[in-house]
Amino acid sequence: MGFIKFWIFSTLFFLTFPLSLILSLIFLGIKETKQFMVVLISDFLQTILFIFIILTIIIIFIVDYLSKFFS
Repeated sequence: MGFIKFWIFSTLFFLTFPLSLILSLIFLGIKETKQFMVVLISDFLQTILFIFIILTIIIIFIVDYLSKFFS
């Protein structure tokens, strides 16, 4: 599945969560739904980790930059 297609599916899945889970179980089956959920959760965790790393780097640079003025 391509990046754009996965992005569209994951966005629609999260926006209509309870209904989309039931529909994916009906149309995709248990195995494919489980694989899709694992991929969605790993993508979510990677996104959270990426945001945390970027925010940490930004905070470190801001603190370093501001410490030059107060030392």
